[in-house]
Amino acid sequence: MSLAVLALVVAFAAGVNSFVNNWDQPLLYACHGGQVLRSVYSIHNNGAEDRRWRFSCGAAPSSASPNNCFWTDYVNTWDEPVSFMCPANNVIAGIQSYHNNGAEDRRTKFKCCSQSGYKTYSCSLTSYLQEFDRPLDYTVPNDKVLAGWASVHSNGAEDRRHKMLVCSYGQLTSSN
Repeated sequence: MSLAVLALVVAFAAGVNSFVNNWDQPLLYACHGGQVLRSVYSIHNNGAEDRRWRFSCGAAPSSASPNNCFWTDYVNTWDEPVSFMCPANNVIAGIQSYHNNGAEDRRTKFKCCSQSGYKTYSCSLTSYLQEFDRPLDYTVPNDKVLAGWASVHSNGAEDRRHKMLVCSYGQLTSSN
C-alpha cells in the first residue's frame, strides 16, 4: 500500500515539473477551479527553433476565484508581435499555441477569466523577461495577476522575447 502511495507522489511530482509540450508540438495548458496562471518557464532549442513550456496555476489574490472563462481567438500571425490584454477585469488562466516549421514561430491564444465584483487595476508591463534563445523564468508576484502578454519575434534568432502585463486584482467597492 505505501509503495503505491509513493508511486503516486513521484508521478505527481514529475508532472508538476514537466513541460507541457514537446518541440514543434501543440501546447495546451489551462487552470481550473478558479485558479490563475502563476508562473511561466520556457527553454529554447536552436535545432528545433522552438520553445518548450511549463506553467503553474494558483490562487488569485484577495480570495478571488475567477471562473467565468472563455478562450480568445489566436492573437497573432506568424513572425508578428503579440500585444495581448484580456478584456477589462479578466485575468489569464490558460494558454494554447501551435508551431509552424516554415515560419519557425507559434500562434497563440489565451484563456481569460473574471469574477463578478472583482476588477483589475494598477497594471504594469514588465521589461523583456529574457534574451532571444535564453530561458524564460517568471513568477507573478503574489499580490498580482497576469492580465496580458507581449512578445516580439526575430527571424534571425527564430525565437520570441516576452513581456507580461501584471495587475492588482480586488473587489469592487462603492468608491470605484
